[in-house]
Parts: sequence; C-alpha cells; structure tokens
Amino acid sequence: MRIESSEYNGNLISQNKTFDNKFPFSLFPSAFLSYRLTDKQDIQLNYSRKINRPNFFQLIPFIDYTDSLNLTKGNPDLIPEFTNLVEFSYQNQYKANNSFLATLYFRNTDNLITRFQYRDINPNPGKTDSVIISTYANANKSYTYGLELTGKNKIAKWWDITTSINLFNATLEAGNLEGGVDNSLFSWF
Repeated sequence: MRIESSEYNGNLISQNKTFDNKFPFSLFPSAFLSYRLTDKQDIQLNYSRKINRPNFFQLIPFIDYTDSLNLTKGNPDLIPEFTNLVEFSYQNQYKANNSFLATLYFRNTDNLITRFQYRDINPNPGKTDSVIISTYANANKSYTYGLELTGKNKIAKWWDITTSINLFNATLEAGNLEGGVDNSLFSWF
C-alpha cells in the first residue's frame, strides 16, 4: 500500500500569471495472489492502482511557436489520471525451458490525459486569422480489456524465441471535451 499527495505551483513571468494545482492524498494498493497447480503450472491474480501525473510540458500554459503550423500549449488545469488494473494469468513450464503464459486483463483509467485540439484566434498580434492549437485535456474515462498469449521456446542452446499476440478492446469516453465523442475499437498486435 502506498499513499501519495502532490502539489505544483508555477509563475509565468512574461504574462504575470500564476497557476497551481493540489492533489489530495490517494491510496495505491497492490495485491498479488499466486497458486501452484503443479510443479510446472501456476495461476496468478493481480490488482494494482497507479497514477500518471501530467508532465512539466503538458502543464506550462505558454504557446510553443517552434512549428508555426502546429502551435502547442500546455494546460495547467490537467489533473493526474488514475488507473485500476486487474490481471489473471496462467503459466505452464514445458520441457527444455519452453513456456506458455496466458493473461486476461482489464484496465480502467479515470481522467485520461489525452491530446486535444481546438480552433482559436491567432496569438500572433500581427495575424488576424485563426489557428489550430494542440494541447492536453482530461477525458472522462478509458477501459481496456484483452487477452495476451506469450510463448517462449528454446530453439537451440544459444537461441530463444518469444512469440506474443495481444487481442484487446479499448473504449474512450471523451464526451466531456468539446467535440469529443465516446469511441470503442478492437485491435491486436
């Protein structure tokens, strides 16, 4: 079990602006349960809660003019995303250092930090057009569930090969953002 809290303060001197954000104490438990079926097979159930805080560049509210066609700006109102992860695994060790691992997983993230674009007036005083500004925002939630299969095979004394396939469905709930929609996608790799 971990407990954390964080706070940041910023001062944008060129525009005489300050910004800050405080995050209350949060608990981050982790639990791992294993059961040996035989001396070659076992199952495991895992749960963990994680945090992903916005990074420095995602928070700074000044506009980056490095690419005049792609203006970017941080969002000082970003809050951390919290993820709950549950995994159930089955592992089998075969002869000659060959193994198979199957993992079912579910991941739920609240306040997902995502890229966000919007049209605004051009911040360059000499221009009168509008521009697209890229920034970051917190979407409502995301859910991912799937199955990952991994095999490790000893081809020769000096050569191992690991193969893996991951089948998953990802759902993003971004209806809270202007122009955002909820979307779901099945994918694999």
